[in-house]
Amino acid sequence: MSEPSSEGLPSEPGEIFLHILDPAKRGRNLVVLYHRLRSVAPIYQAQHPRLGRPWVVTRHADDVALVRNPGLVKDERILALSGIGPGEPLYEILRRMFAFNPPPRHTRLRSLVNRGFTPRSVEQLRGRIRELADSLIEARLADGQMDLVADYAFPISVGVICEMIGAPVEDVPRIEGWATAISARADEGAVPSPESARIADDAARGFLGYLRGLIAERRRVPQDDLVSRLLAVQREADDLADEDIAATAILLFQAGHETTANMIGKGALALLQHPAELAKLRAHPALIANATEELLRYDTPVQLTTKFASRDIPFHDRIIREGDPVMLVWGAVNRDPERYADPDRLDLERPDIDHHSFGMGAHYCLGAALARLEVEQTILALVRHLPGLRLATDELVYKPQLHLHGLATLPVAW
Repeated sequence: MSEPSSEGLPSEPGEIFLHILDPAKRGRNLVVLYHRLRSVAPIYQAQHPRLGRPWVVTRHADDVALVRNPGLVKDERILALSGIGPGEPLYEILRRMFAFNPPPRHTRLRSLVNRGFTPRSVEQLRGRIRELADSLIEARLADGQMDLVADYAFPISVGVICEMIGAPVEDVPRIEGWATAISARADEGAVPSPESARIADDAARGFLGYLRGLIAERRRVPQDDLVSRLLAVQREADDLADEDIAATAILLFQAGHETTANMIGKGALALLQHPAELAKLRAHPALIANATEELLRYDTPVQLTTKFASRDIPFHDRIIREGDPVMLVWGAVNRDPERYADPDRLDLERPDIDHHSFGMGAHYCLGAALARLEVEQTILALVRHLPGLRLATDELVYKPQLHLHGLATLPVAW
């Protein structure tokens, strides 16, 4: 398998930024491009025909400073960067998600949804995740091979989030299809087209119609799931409409299945590409908690997020003007050599990791504890059951999305 190379890559910051956004240009050189942009333009305001003039943040210290600044907010303006506008079915769903609402509505909706992600409710899933991982491996054991993405990572992450939300397992295939279409459309790096808009709007209509039916069913017969709990909250929350519950369920499914599945696949790949670290984990499975943090730092499934300045913000010797988009590139922040010694080396015993893969502050990932638990249990299951696990391909294929970044497929054998 060929290693990424900086040969032939651009040195001008604008071209570097365009290469980062374009899957055909970045290839397997994403981290190399991050290092190059941080080196030549650590404080960089890009210019892009669709994204406007976003400030691109690639240093760990800058990310910390900006994300803690109350003048930086996340709202529905981010939808316009992906070419999603008022009147589109997808827009009407996304704008209701608390992720795209500034305080105080964000704070209130998040606090309501947070009731479904208590430490106790997450911990109760440990046995179910382990059981699911074990059964999927056992079902393929005699085959000697599988696609670790399609046959393992996605079934686990989809199964867990559907169980939390209350969606029956037989509905998983169509739910996953809707979610994939929405994710492709909402990516900052995606190039909008009438066809992609049509596909995403059809998915939005299908997903919303499905959830309206689920909400009506749970209103009649409540269950021990998130939709039922939100309906119980709705009785005392005047600002929580059925459309908000549906949008929240879609958000949690988008964030809770694809990001985790991507992380399982990329985490397994990182270990297979570093056999000494994989052997270390096999010999010392108690390392799994720190190993999970290092895998998240090494190759985060959420490469970037975009916020907006709600007022002028002094930034080093520059000023981020009110209304400017600010792109926090976590994939680069997590590889900053000023913060991490030898940042491109996978070290499962690395101390004080402090990665930014789950964000920070008010928008810290609601499902971080669940994602950690899923990664821990799925990686441990691979280590426990498949001592001869190895890559079965010389060419890695990634999905085109940059925001939710992951492998399209990962053939493995044992």
